[in-house]
Amino acid sequence: MPTAVFSTTEAVQLGEFVLEAYNLYAGSGFALPTGYSLVTQIYADDITDGDPDYKVFGFVARSGSDVVVAIRGTEGFLEWIRDFELILLPFPYATAGKVEQGFKNFYASFVTGNTTASPRVISALAKLVADGSVKTLRIAGHSLGSALATMLALELAATSVYANPVVHTFGSPRVGDKVFAGTYDNLIASSWRVANLNDLVPQLPPQLAGYVHVDAEVPINSDDRCRQTVACWHALDTYLNTLDSSVPLDPTCVPVA
Repeated sequence: MPTAVFSTTEAVQLGEFVLEAYNLYAGSGFALPTGYSLVTQIYADDITDGDPDYKVFGFVARSGSDVVVAIRGTEGFLEWIRDFELILLPFPYATAGKVEQGFKNFYASFVTGNTTASPRVISALAKLVADGSVKTLRIAGHSLGSALATMLALELAATSVYANPVVHTFGSPRVGDKVFAGTYDNLIASSWRVANLNDLVPQLPPQLAGYVHVDAEVPINSDDRCRQTVACWHALDTYLNTLDSSVPLDPTCVPVA
């Protein structure tokens, strides 16, 4: 169960890192905050065909003793299909119950290069923190990226690579079963799952199928801040604008006067 205090300022800062993960994937506009340098890009196989097809899903950045892992959400319909297969399988990287099959498969290909031979992200982080110079390791994700962030944080803590990661997720689905969620909650003391009231993604996969959310929920309500569409309720810009009105909405989500 998280013991830290939620900070809106930190949540927005980390959410903006995730916006940069989207920019990195898009191939334009990528810029890190002042003082941060890029350590490595993060890739994953989109698992929509039989051949490896690695795409950029985020990055690791560093400023002094602070390391940030930012992970984008799903792009495209086929990735969404994979998100919701609703089959629970054992999480293979720690004794921690079961996770949704699609999330497990994405996480299995979570690497620091665009080939199957590339090092896993957790291996790169293990090298980064090995000398003890990293004092804070913060992980942020949106949508599918939230599921990946959750699994990464649990593996880091469960395998003693890094005991106290700080996690912020936005629009996260339920990742696994009761055992997975309970294990995560016991290991991760600083974890915040921001959920928009109207967003459908945090309601999936369904509880009736055996899925349970990790702690700790931070409920928000975008209400009339954005257009009333499924896409706008889930958009990361909407989440950040609801937390801090100075963050602009996606132009396609600005309410019509």
